[in-house]
Amino acid sequence: MERKITRKGITAIMSTLLLISFAVAVGVVVMSLGKAQIEGEAVCPVNIGLLFANIGGEEQYCYDGSELRFTVENGININVEGLLVNIIGTERAETFQLDAKMGKAGSHVGKVPYIQATSGAIRQVKISPIIVLYEEQQICPEKSLVIENVGNC
Repeated sequence: MERKITRKGITAIMSTLLLISFAVAVGVVVMSLGKAQIEGEAVCPVNIGLLFANIGGEEQYCYDGSELRFTVENGININVEGLLVNIIGTERAETFQLDAKMGKAGSHVGKVPYIQATSGAIRQVKISPIIVLYEEQQICPEKSLVIENVGNC
């Protein structure tokens, strides 16, 4: 006896594969939309723990007449890829991006040029960490260090 191959079996297999591929496609679209929604609403989900180094009871930052000097310490949660330093003077504000790679619990000694004669006296300094989350660089302004009274070195 010869067996006949029917088309019903092939059609059932093809429809199963088609349904599985459709389900995977819908899942990919939903997950990518969900990721975009979460990233859009996330401010900075990681507690970075950035602090000024404290030596002898004094936080380490000062102005020497030509540059702002500071030492910051990273927390133990995530690596820091850089720092964004905003200096607001009485005449104008300046922004500097530093390549300050710090591992977990690492430190960085930073120097930023600042001329009081052109920019005015320093009113505020804001140092924001730059981290990498989901393969994208993110600046975390809500985890910034803020100084309002900068002493002389």
